[in-house]
Amino acid sequence: MKKHIITSALAAALLSTNFVYASETDLLQFARISATTAGGAQYCNADEDMIDEFIAKAEARLALLAKDEYEKVLGKLEFKNVLAGAAAREPQQGCDAFVKSFEEAVRNAR
Repeated sequence: MKKHIITSALAAALLSTNFVYASETDLLQFARISATTAGGAQYCNADEDMIDEFIAKAEARLALLAKDEYEKVLGKLEFKNVLAGAAAREPQQGCDAFVKSFEEAVRNAR
């Protein structure tokens, strides 16, 4: 009986976790994607001015996506947390390819 309760609790936790990710807002998705990109650029020592420009534009976009002050704070926190983690590891495609595509994307966004 005890094993059944533990298994049920674990299944409930896994199902609720998937539900949270499935109902995630555009704000949080954008925060994660842009923070991962900025973190990769920091890890690979891309041009600092371009990184700062990218981060400023990402934070402005987060503010526009937020429906209220709570979401604005939530988006900033998610961005900063993911940025810190992403800046500690190399992007999947390697630094040379990543920096090239990052700098091109920042130039095209101007």
